[in-house]
Amino acid sequence: MNIGIVGLGLIGGSIGLKLQKLNHTIYGVTNNISNKQIAIERNLANFVSCDLGILKECSLIILALPIKDLINPSKELISAIPKQAIVTDVGSIKEPIINKWEKIHPLFIGSHPMAGTEEKGVNSGFESLLENAQWIITPTSKTNSNAVNTLSNLITSMKCEICKTSPKEHDKAVTLISHLPIFVASSLLKTCNLQNNKSLLDLTQKLAAKGFADTTRVGGGNPNLGLDLAINNQTNILNAIKEFKNNIDEIEALIKSKNWELLSKKLTKAMEIRSKFTN
Repeated sequence: MNIGIVGLGLIGGSIGLKLQKLNHTIYGVTNNISNKQIAIERNLANFVSCDLGILKECSLIILALPIKDLINPSKELISAIPKQAIVTDVGSIKEPIINKWEKIHPLFIGSHPMAGTEEKGVNSGFESLLENAQWIITPTSKTNSNAVNTLSNLITSMKCEICKTSPKEHDKAVTLISHLPIFVASSLLKTCNLQNNKSLLDLTQKLAAKGFADTTRVGGGNPNLGLDLAINNQTNILNAIKEFKNNIDEIEALIKSKNWELLSKKLTKAMEIRSKFTN
């Protein structure tokens, strides 16, 4: 297939590398000349351009853009997409993106691969990023079933597992496991950054090891992503924060009251719960 990828950052670049290995011809679009040159040097696509007109060759187009640019797409992007092309996105919010694009393009399908690192930009993609990842498809009553089948076949060919759900349920679930951790990790980093105690700050930074790095990885990622999520997924994120605060308040109360037995039970329960999320 001739496949267009608009945005060759972490996700778009990784998809471009993978799909070329599967003998598809990739037409990549970058936002400036500098990124175009890097994308060419890294072979992120067969053809790379800053001109959206390159998409006229494509029968399937993947929009790997920031959330704000998916919800408020440019007129140039909209007009550059062939009417017969299947279009999907890789954004981690689905409802507002789908609400916008179903009015724009008849063959749009909301989707979201559950893969990533804290890196961003044209230097960050790598071929194996998506292997064995869950790739969520969120069809609606307006979604073309043949287009879904075509996209599904492409996704499975990349060794991803497809999960289908509604846009609303996607947004609720992904908020809990992906969006909330960004703000929790950000708060933890701020808590540890003791500006009023330089010697303790120096010591904690020296002692911080892989466990702390893993715990806070998402809090040290792209700040624009966190802001986009907060703006465009506000209700779900606030609900998740409220639930988290209830749980941390409960632990605080148990420690204050020295209820070690119940605290032990809660920590044990958390250990049991974790295994269901990490298999």
